Amino acid sequence: MAYTADNLAMVINPTGGALPRVFLYLNATPDADATIVGASYFADGVTKGMRVGDLVDAINVGTAKYKRYQVASVSGAAATVAAPTAIT
Repeated sequence: MAYTADNLAMVINPTGGALPRVFLYLNATPDADATIVGASYFADGVTKGMRVGDLVDAINVGTAKYKRYQVASVSGAAATVAAPTAIT
């Protein structure tokens, strides 16, 4: 499937400091994890305010599936995410 730009929104935008922004992505199609972590999946992510370290919650409401990602890199207007790992 493909990224749907209208389904991505910033839901938390902390003021100041290095706190991450939080985005919500309605993965309605749904795209597989391997697709979402592909290079530049969020084609307009930077335009919508994504920066490295921000969090993206992908939700499929039809199947009650949810996964959290973290912005790993940005290039031009696009953002690439990865599944975060626990702090140990």
